[in-house]
Amino acid sequence: MIDVSPLSPGELAETGIGDISSRFLTSTPLWFYVLHEAFKREDGLRLGPVGGRIVGEVLIGLVQADPTSVLRVPDWRPLIPVRAAGQVLMQDLLDFAGVSGVR
Repeated sequence: MIDVSPLSPGELAETGIGDISSRFLTSTPLWFYVLHEAFKREDGLRLGPVGGRIVGEVLIGLVQADPTSVLRVPDWRPLIPVRAAGQVLMQDLLDFAGVSGVR
């Protein structure tokens, strides 16, 4: 259960979803709801509480179900260049991914 108030029919109407079908104001398909929740609650910049919870739980479930994931291999260490021997920092991961902008 997600402890969050759902968007009201009025809030959904403000997003324009009712223009597609008036039934969507009271019975919204999940993917439409997630998109409109993000628009209404987060200005479209990120997922809202329902969408974020769904994505998070799916990712966690995939990692938990994978027999080769880092959760199943306790001594796993990434094989990437690191700044300090024996220690992998977040900055090392960002550098490796090419998204840090810091070298």
